Amino acid sequence: MIQRDMKKCFFFQTMVHNKAILAGYALCETGRAMLIAAAAFWAATVVDDVFLQEMAPSETAPVLLMAAPALLVLFLVLIFLYLLGFLLNYQQQELSYRARSLVREKLHEKILSSISIKGQAGGEFIQMNNLLPLALEQVDALDLWFTKVLPVIFGLAIHLPILLIISAGTDPMTGLLMLITLPIAPFLLYLIGRVSRDASKKEWQKLTELSAGFAELLHTLPTVKLFRQERRLTETVASLSENFAQSALLVLQITFISAFALELITTLSIAIVAVSIGLRLLYGQLTFFTAFFVLLVLPEFYQPLRQAGTAFHGGMTAYTAETSLAEFLHSREVKAEANLSNDLTQEMGVIIGQHISFGYGAGSLPILQDKSFVVPAQQITVIRGSSGSGKTTLLRLCGGLLSPTKGILRKSRVPLSYVPQEPHLFNGTLAENITLVFAADSYSAEEQAKIRQALEKVQLLAWAEQLPQGMMTLLGEGGQNLSQGQRKRLGLARAIYQQRDLVLMDEPTAALDSATRAEIIKVLWELAQGRTLLLVSHDEDLLALADNIILLEPVEQNLEVQIETEEEVVL
Repeated sequence: MIQRDMKKCFFFQTMVHNKAILAGYALCETGRAMLIAAAAFWAATVVDDVFLQEMAPSETAPVLLMAAPALLVLFLVLIFLYLLGFLLNYQQQELSYRARSLVREKLHEKILSSISIKGQAGGEFIQMNNLLPLALEQVDALDLWFTKVLPVIFGLAIHLPILLIISAGTDPMTGLLMLITLPIAPFLLYLIGRVSRDASKKEWQKLTELSAGFAELLHTLPTVKLFRQERRLTETVASLSENFAQSALLVLQITFISAFALELITTLSIAIVAVSIGLRLLYGQLTFFTAFFVLLVLPEFYQPLRQAGTAFHGGMTAYTAETSLAEFLHSREVKAEANLSNDLTQEMGVIIGQHISFGYGAGSLPILQDKSFVVPAQQITVIRGSSGSGKTTLLRLCGGLLSPTKGILRKSRVPLSYVPQEPHLFNGTLAENITLVFAADSYSAEEQAKIRQALEKVQLLAWAEQLPQGMMTLLGEGGQNLSQGQRKRLGLARAIYQQRDLVLMDEPTAALDSATRAEIIKVLWELAQGRTLLLVSHDEDLLALADNIILLEPVEQNLEVQIETEEEVVL
């Protein structure tokens, strides 16, 4: 567990960086306490005038606006109280939004920096399954600092002392009783906190496990269906859900019990003070106005304490979430070994993999296991192997689209282009789908020449010139009107247009006729001059051009599949 200090607390950081909002909040809370006392004063005045002074109700109601009688003032005070409450709520939401935005920015920076560093240095990688509750539920839980805890803190620091001073000034005995009963609720909160802290932590842990379990289910669903094990996995997910529900119910149980205890204590405190006021009023030691005024102030005085139960558990939830976020954000990053330089990497290889293993999700079957390889600079390297050996997975690892579960993967910092087996075509023009620069009204003559050259190399220039608007023709979402071969060649045209030092391609000659395939192989040979090409292919002509071959074999799996006898397996 990381030892937290106030300077690293997100709540404290938000307060420090938003002092203007904080000062405004304190000012509004002070005004709200004063208005509550004013409302109690004018309400007591109206009641005293009507029931004891035997004034007619019309004498307290407004006859002329300039007269400003008690009932009119009371009405205006209540309106201002409502407006202040609205303003306080707005300030809480603004502080909450800024805090959560700050944390999410830090999460993004951490993830991006980790990918950048670990892509070169290897080591342990971020578990994406755990990022989901971090970025969503646990960041949103920080909202409790500002909507539950902050009002109680300012209520105890500003609201409560002001009402205590006013009450003590009006009736010293009542002020003394209020002061004596005040410490009971904080002491009770301390006792409850010792129990609720562990329960809240357990709830977040179960939520993380539940999220990771669902993510693993999505990743392994095809394999589970294939081997008819969905019933067993359903039981696992049901068990995770049950554990989370039990943890959440335990926290809710503690919350309700503590809220009931605080409500009971504050109610008894109000009753003690009210009995004292009633007895002294009976014996003529207090006037009705003073007694009624103090009775109206009493519930508002104890209101922050009554809210403290909910605020305390909200604070515990926020603190537990913040601790998890801090552990992730302040964790030690993996550093590159021995200050590996770009030049050294270029000499050894553009991409170096050492004992790489990869599987989709925790506990899933490995696709790559303990694989080491080198992709030399300015050469053609082909990944080959049988179906299911992990060729595409290895290519995506090299492109940074996936992260190894084990091993070290070093890459030089050179720009790369990635051409998947099924290139995605966007709902844009032909030119936009090649340049990947969208919303461009026009292209310069140099850019148009580069686009035409790329189309010509992949045997698509004549087709492009026959389109209704030429290069500015909309292809439609997914390029549904194009053949598979055309989509594949447009993906290759992107790589030619980008002219980057490292080009990764997945089956660049698949689904092409023999004549087009021969032209594409020629284009790939020209593209490889002065560049590094990493290809996935079983094309014998491409293998003949390769300087290096990375051979993959399927990982041997030792599977024990239990099939229920009453079910028929259909594969």
